[in-house]
Amino acid sequence: MKILSLTNSPLDPSLGSGKTVLRWSQGLRDLGHEVEVYEPKDFQVLQGMRRGWKFRTAWGAWQFFKEKVRPQDYDLIEFYGDEFWLILRHLSSQKNRPLLVAHTNGLELLATERERKYNPPQSLRDRAYLEFAKQIHDRFSHIAFVNADVFVSICERDRHYMLDSGLYPREKTASIMPGLDVEYLSIPFTPERAHRVAYVGSWTQRKGLGQLCTVMGNLLSKYPNLTFDLYGTNTSPEIVIANFPSAIQKQITIHPRLPTQKIAEGLAKAKVFFFPSQYEGFGMAVAEAMACGCAAVTTPTGFGADLEDGEDALICDFEDIPAMERAIETLLNDEDLRSKIARNGYQRVQDLRWDLAVSKLERIYLDWLNVDSPRSNCPDTPA
Repeated sequence: MKILSLTNSPLDPSLGSGKTVLRWSQGLRDLGHEVEVYEPKDFQVLQGMRRGWKFRTAWGAWQFFKEKVRPQDYDLIEFYGDEFWLILRHLSSQKNRPLLVAHTNGLELLATERERKYNPPQSLRDRAYLEFAKQIHDRFSHIAFVNADVFVSICERDRHYMLDSGLYPREKTASIMPGLDVEYLSIPFTPERAHRVAYVGSWTQRKGLGQLCTVMGNLLSKYPNLTFDLYGTNTSPEIVIANFPSAIQKQITIHPRLPTQKIAEGLAKAKVFFFPSQYEGFGMAVAEAMACGCAAVTTPTGFGADLEDGEDALICDFEDIPAMERAIETLLNDEDLRSKIARNGYQRVQDLRWDLAVSKLERIYLDWLNVDSPRSNCPDTPA
């Protein structure tokens, strides 16, 4: 296959979306396919501006595509993100064109729906912007997905959302979970743990910071011997620690940016991993923590929505702070339950390997090209 990939995420391996695009692309190359990947810095216009990201990405990608890309040179074009609606709308009506794939690391349609629940408009200006977004961004996002031939997500939750929306028939959708880094998969399971709770993730509202700070503030106050480790916040420690009462701040460790191996070693010391995210395309942090032997407490989004409550993890509703607090406290105090959930979770993620994921993606792409290729169905295509 010859594949062109356009992504709305920088190809930065320290970012979840950037890492997955890099891994998919390199994995397909390793299997003998040609893959070209372009990121925002290659096409986005007016890159110094802070506003209008989606418009600048959409227009820049369209101009780049018209000037630099010959669609007929590719068997398949992947679009990571809904900003490529101009290209998709143009190509979908063309004959003798590549297969068009909406390959998401996070489904904007569902992410936006969730954001409007956990972050409702507070002011007249907010409400005005919401109406603007519904009329403009939501429509463009819908155009992007309705004009793709097939859809690939990295979790079943996003795939089912698209099926329920009626945008694709089941046979033109797939969900393929990404792989974990070897540093996490190489951690042996050890039931003996320190009295620690861990969190890995950026310090943004989407991660459920209100729930995180309230729950951990209560538990740290109740258990003076409990330690809370935070990794990957990408925010100054002063800003993070200010969200907790001064009396418990000595129980909190905010780790600087660390290599993957060090994060894995840190997680391997914790009893519980707490991740109250409001939306995830997958939620790699949960799977990584489970691979390190943590018992996870999380929400029904991304990978968390695929887990069995009470067996693989403890799953709490997005706003249910009392349930989150009870879940963590139960795991800290009930060694048998914690050990069972931690072991089940550990075993659940052992097959999350990049070689298996890429091989599955390759098989699905080849099947779609054999059955659904616009070229093979086009009467004007020469034999």
